[in-house]
Amino acid sequence: MKLVLSFLLFLFCFKGFAQNIREYQWKNRLIVLVSNTSNSSELNQQRQFFKQKQSHLEERDMLLLNRQSKSPDLAGFSLATNFEGVLLIGKDGGIKLKKPFIVKPQTIFDLVDSMPMRRAEMRSKY
Repeated sequence: MKLVLSFLLFLFCFKGFAQNIREYQWKNRLIVLVSNTSNSSELNQQRQFFKQKQSHLEERDMLLLNRQSKSPDLAGFSLATNFEGVLLIGKDGGIKLKKPFIVKPQTIFDLVDSMPMRRAEMRSKY
């Protein structure tokens, strides 16, 4: 339940984005949807793909965020000003994936599941 509330809260609130990322370090993986506009069809399609996989996000301690690429405070990450796509930020705060829209959620889940920290999490749950 806590993850769902966090998801809803941060889906719409983006002030202090860099600080928010630091708050989630070692707690959550972040999927950041970066777009020049808030109503692009690719952004909306990508968002829908992830919303359909909410349980998979929760299972992997993942939060979904939106961010406009023209914002100057994209967590200290240098991105081309015209970049639109998906960023995966690991629990350690590093960028694990940077791809233009559209990215299949399973691609990200497979990447996360191959990471040593995630493998340790899966072993400890079973």
